Amino acid sequence: MFLLWFDDTKKKSTEEKILEGVERYVERFGETPNVCLVHPSETVHAQGLVIRPTAYVRPNNYWIGVEAEARAKATTKKAAKTARRKAA
Repeated sequence: MFLLWFDDTKKKSTEEKILEGVERYVERFGETPNVCLVHPSETVHAQGLVIRPTAYVRPNNYWIGVEAEARAKATTKKAAKTARRKAA
């Protein structure tokens, strides 16, 4: 699921805009996102997120969300960790 976050404030960095969008995502959906789709001209580094430049995303628009593949991998890792704990 993705949240479309728009922020055209010129006084904020792209990273600040994305991090504010992440906060809103967590408030709304109750989980931490792992990916943000951005316009290729706005590629930055944001801790804890995969920033993916995508041509169809307009400038100042940030698609923040959780990719299904990444979620499945995290769930599998969590299940394996729980199984190891129970086995110990």
